[in-house]
Amino acid sequence: MVRIGTWSGVSRWLGFASAAVILAIGCLNGCADFADRPELNPAKWASSRPDREWNAPSSASRVSAFEALPIEGNPQAPSVIRTSREYDLPALIEIALLNNPGTQRAWNTARAAAANFGVAQAPYYPQAGFSSDGGYVREIIELPTTPGTLKQWQTDPIAQMNWTLLDFGRRESGSESTRERLIAANFAFNRAIQDVVFQTEAAFYALDAANGAVIAAEQNLKLAETDFEAVRDRVDLGLATEPELLLSKERVAQSRFDLANAQLMVHDAEAQIAVALGVSADPPVKIEGLETQAPPPQFYRPVEALIEEARRQRPDLAARAAIFRASEADVAQARAQFFPIVGLSTGYGENIWNFTFQAPRTAQTAQPQYSALLTLKWDVFTGFKRLNDVRRAEDDREVARAELRSQELDTIAEMWRAYYELDSSRSKYAFAQSLVAASTESYNANLDTYRQGLSTIVELLTAERDLANARYTLIQSKAQLLTSYASIAYAAGAVHQ
Repeated sequence: MVRIGTWSGVSRWLGFASAAVILAIGCLNGCADFADRPELNPAKWASSRPDREWNAPSSASRVSAFEALPIEGNPQAPSVIRTSREYDLPALIEIALLNNPGTQRAWNTARAAAANFGVAQAPYYPQAGFSSDGGYVREIIELPTTPGTLKQWQTDPIAQMNWTLLDFGRRESGSESTRERLIAANFAFNRAIQDVVFQTEAAFYALDAANGAVIAAEQNLKLAETDFEAVRDRVDLGLATEPELLLSKERVAQSRFDLANAQLMVHDAEAQIAVALGVSADPPVKIEGLETQAPPPQFYRPVEALIEEARRQRPDLAARAAIFRASEADVAQARAQFFPIVGLSTGYGENIWNFTFQAPRTAQTAQPQYSALLTLKWDVFTGFKRLNDVRRAEDDREVARAELRSQELDTIAEMWRAYYELDSSRSKYAFAQSLVAASTESYNANLDTYRQGLSTIVELLTAERDLANARYTLIQSKAQLLTSYASIAYAAGAVHQ
């Protein structure tokens, strides 16, 4: 059996291995803050919450330019819509950012990319390990006169360390590729937040417009009922005919149908805003109306300046640029495979044994064993695999280049459309206001003249229909104007404009 005292040498090789690992890590770390390295704390290399944008550095091409984000714990639990409360737009945006699956998915994708960046730092460190084969062995040894029997208890604890010293760019290009993909994932997360904000704004304005359409439909129904009463009074006086009364009654029925249809549109808009918020459509969301809200201010910036702003700050465009840089790093890594790898391999252990050979002869000992080797590994020929890996990486890089160019053109076109859509929406809203004023004046005049017998029922109902249509037009044009204003911020890559 192995005696406890024979393990006195174990402390020597454990101390040697620990000192070597600490020295290697210290040399690798240099003067940097070790706690902030991505391989130890990847959470600092991505947003700490699913409802907050990632703060990009001023120069995304340097690792040291990243701003560490503090960890604030787990995100808040999904919010529950309360039926007793009316929500304004900022409150709904906050709920959407916490509940929408799109932000959750993009957030976790970015955090996974941060962890992957930490994994890519592992080849810079020495790889240390421990192994030990221990147990009982009985062997028969052939001797000239008689066979001998060897009975032995043994163990071989060994600590090993391998460290790559020179790999001609393999680690650097691999780390660069994962870092750029981390940047791309963070920018994609930022764009996911902007997607949710814009979807919530559009759904909010649509629901507000649907609620306004119900109010307008109720007002139109009152107009139709007023016209019906006026016609019935004239019929009672013998100044109007029965067909005129039936025509006004038809208009009342049509107004009731329009009211029911407007109420249905409200339920559709409630379902749409529930999807944007990431909550169940039951119970419905109640919002604060925008009847008294003034239209957004006039834009005085030229479209060319907005396009340049979008090209600078659009997160999805920045993500495509990062993916292109990652593909360039992949090409460098594929080319580095043609070169050798130079490393250092060290090991220290003990050979501890206790054997008996044809009793009573017994021996016990513990002998150190160690090594320090400079290793060289070079794959001279791999069946043209490395050559085709380079070709594939270069083609992937050209694909990424084309996708970057395509995304840039899409960004310019989107901002162009949003700019002129806002300009058109502003003009249409001004025309709708004038149309409502003119239609209201026309209807009041026709109602007075009809009561005096100076106009026909057809003229009165036509004026009523024009006023109803003008009200719907004003509601829709205001919603379109607000949505167009949000589209400018969304196309520019900003949550608020």
